[in-house]
Amino acid sequence: MKDRGFETFRIFLQQSEQHIEELMALGGPVMWPLLAVSVLLWTLILERYWFLIHIFPTLSEHGVRRPCSSVQMPIVMAEMALLLRRHLRLIKTLSGILPMLGLLGTVTGIVETFDLIRVFGSAEARIVARGVSQALITTLAGLVMGLFGVGVSYDLNRRARTGQRRFAERLRQS
Repeated sequence: MKDRGFETFRIFLQQSEQHIEELMALGGPVMWPLLAVSVLLWTLILERYWFLIHIFPTLSEHGVRRPCSSVQMPIVMAEMALLLRRHLRLIKTLSGILPMLGLLGTVTGIVETFDLIRVFGSAEARIVARGVSQALITTLAGLVMGLFGVGVSYDLNRRARTGQRRFAERLRQS
């Protein structure tokens, strides 16, 4: 039974890999930078969620347990704010770059279409469809990845603000 499930999963991964390779080829050369930026973006996002869910509560408890003087309190709060807001600007920036890369792919696809029309001397439907398809695939990929990044960025900012506020309250109470 386990072998059958493993084989099914392996086949699924192979088919997914083929679909991704086809999508990358259809989207043109801009799809690779889109993929690289989105992998970086999601790596940073996952790291932030890991920090906020698993590491920050432990740090917060440790910071509250030790007594803090009025001179040390602003320093401790600033250090925690830096830890909470780490990479948030980069996440927001990468989320904004992804749609721009998608638009770059649009321009690339349209330019390639006009170049092929110039070479062949006619606006054959097959030539135009290929360039427009490339343009739309990169635009869609950039917008989808960027919009998810923007939404998650707002959530991470909200969680960081909340964590910072709660940490400051706990620090004042101790």
